[in-house]
Amino acid sequence: MTLSWYAWRHRIPGIACAAAVATAGKWLATVLSMLVARMSGLDPAGHDAQSLVSAISVAVALGLVWRNAVGIHELLRPGLIWVIRTGLRFGIVLLGFKLALGTAGQISRTALPVVAVCIASALLMVTYFNNRLGLPRRLGALIAVGTSVCGVTAIIATGPAIGATDDETSYAVACITIFGLLAMFTYPWVAHAVFGTSPMIAGIFLGTSIHDTSQVAGASLMYSETFSAPLALQAATVTKLLRNMSMAVLVPIIAMRLRADRRRPTLKDVRAAVPGFVLLFLAAIAARTLGDAVLAGSRDALANWNTFLGAANTTSTWALTVALAGIGLSTDLAKLRGLGLKPLLVGLVAAVSVGVVSFLSLSLLTRLG
Repeated sequence: MTLSWYAWRHRIPGIACAAAVATAGKWLATVLSMLVARMSGLDPAGHDAQSLVSAISVAVALGLVWRNAVGIHELLRPGLIWVIRTGLRFGIVLLGFKLALGTAGQISRTALPVVAVCIASALLMVTYFNNRLGLPRRLGALIAVGTSVCGVTAIIATGPAIGATDDETSYAVACITIFGLLAMFTYPWVAHAVFGTSPMIAGIFLGTSIHDTSQVAGASLMYSETFSAPLALQAATVTKLLRNMSMAVLVPIIAMRLRADRRRPTLKDVRAAVPGFVLLFLAAIAARTLGDAVLAGSRDALANWNTFLGAANTTSTWALTVALAGIGLSTDLAKLRGLGLKPLLVGLVAAVSVGVVSFLSLSLLTRLG
């Protein structure tokens, strides 16, 4: 009990700081939306007008400005780490309650081939350019899995498995951070411009073309809030978690290829490569489906169930907003200056190739459909 309170006592300042930035971001986004609405001749009181500026983007921007203009005290770090890791995953798990198995299955059937093509193209392109530039194979592997699979989580899972150095891991994380942040702020507008008539396809594009889970959550929340398209958020989440689940196959294979001892992956290695929150997300989808079916015959029970689902949705959005504010508060842009041009070039090639392949694949699917 004492240990638990000791840990939480050290997390509270950082959690409170991220929550304050998220609250400020929501308030400032509302104010900016009203201003944009007035300048555009729209009704400022309208629901759509109030979401012209995304609270997520403003919260992340405020966090970035604070971190890089003022700095962050060490006292805040434990709490910021908690909201980025645990808070983000908690919010994603609660998103599962917005999806029934039918919707999740439809999204998965459309997204799966696109995910497979994007992962394969990123691995091939990064490996080719990494070798041409003469960079270490391990660094190329980390950038490849970070871009194609699961962002920072994939890098952290793969690094020890292939014997990567701290510098190689840091370089790969920096590449994912800088290009993922750029995609998070720009791709929602790209997705709406090219796939605006289909929120599900737009969400799949965001889920396949942006690197880290947190960045996909931020971009899809921006899209959902700005364009009143909750299906885009659901589609992006399901698509990204399909990519996350591929870690169970890819991380052991890459480790076997690059490790000096060429040890074959064990079942324990495969289990360790699957993030636990992905399984909880699937359990939440199953619970939503079962709850809808079982409680449909009782008006009172169904009303209570819908109240719970509404609370889960609100809590999920808030948890993700706080986590994204924590991402902004934790991103030190100064560290990216020492990265060097070659790793940045490989990261750029990876980011662009995944985005282009995702766009072409989804364009083909929409035409065939």
